[in-house]
Amino acid sequence: MSVFNRYILPALATVGVLFGIVIVVISMKKPSTPPIPFPPPASPFKNFVAGVGQVEAASENISIGAPFTEIVSEVFVESGDMVNEGDPLFKLDTRVFTSELREAKAAVDVARANYRKMLDLPRPEDVPPLVASYEAAKWQHEEDKERFDLYQSIENPKAISQESYIIRKYQSFISEAGMRETRGKLDLLLSGAWSRDLEISRAEMKQAKAKMEIIQTNIARSMIRAPYDGQVLVVNVHKGEVVQTGVLEQDLILFGIVQPAHLRVDIDEEDVWRVMRGAPGIAFVRGNSRIHVPLDYVKIEPFLIPKQILTGDDTEKVDTRVLQIIYKFEINDLPIFFGQIMDVFLEAKPYDTEQEKYE
Repeated sequence: MSVFNRYILPALATVGVLFGIVIVVISMKKPSTPPIPFPPPASPFKNFVAGVGQVEAASENISIGAPFTEIVSEVFVESGDMVNEGDPLFKLDTRVFTSELREAKAAVDVARANYRKMLDLPRPEDVPPLVASYEAAKWQHEEDKERFDLYQSIENPKAISQESYIIRKYQSFISEAGMRETRGKLDLLLSGAWSRDLEISRAEMKQAKAKMEIIQTNIARSMIRAPYDGQVLVVNVHKGEVVQTGVLEQDLILFGIVQPAHLRVDIDEEDVWRVMRGAPGIAFVRGNSRIHVPLDYVKIEPFLIPKQILTGDDTEKVDTRVLQIIYKFEINDLPIFFGQIMDVFLEAKPYDTEQEKYE
């Protein structure tokens, strides 16, 4: 028997067996559990209700819209900008309104000129011709009257024909009526504009001014301004775009008062009976339970709404309604942002106390 078969081969087999045993032992050893950097948040209250809250502005998130459909000519802000009340946010094209304003101003000038024209009546040039017409009608009536009087003074009725007598009689009447007509026209001219015509003219002037003011108001409304001091949270409007009015899929600009911040907390309806009005609370940042803020009660919105904020937990109930409670807190330099979801614990009534109360 060779040395290899007698000594080396058994040694190699023994080493292989030992190596296999070591591998099996190592594979059976459970790996050590890595340390959890941030443990799940825990309530500091003995009795509590848990919920989720969304960070929002103290004024609630205000959707800034456009008063009419138009092209955006300028955008003055970016997301995150702090603005003061009245600062411009964006501007709409006003070329159409500017043209309408020129037309409206011309209409006001026409209405004002017509009113002044009526106040200046009668025109001095119109009086002398009508006075002359009245004088002529007056003398014509005198002539016709004297001729008729002459016919009446004849003692012998056969001296003139019956037809001539009738003609002179009615000619006198006609000339008298013509004189009165001319006198009436002269009096009407000298009296100036009729009071009702002046009222209509004044109303037309006010109407023209009102139309002009409407256009001026629309031009002013074309400059969209901040409703008060606050922060621009979202900007979804750009120069050259056509913006629409009404409810949009996304806000043109989302705006709000950011100090203090508000947290809108949703409490499932199963826990509503344990909620205490004005109870203290605490909110934790998701992913890092070491970042948390105390909450100060603001108000309860008493109408329950369908649940909208979902946590993704397997045991979460989605077909339920929630009570919304508003709390406030100071963000300061913490990594907390608007729209962020936070885990919330609120101090609540104990279970046993409430059971005894309602039994």
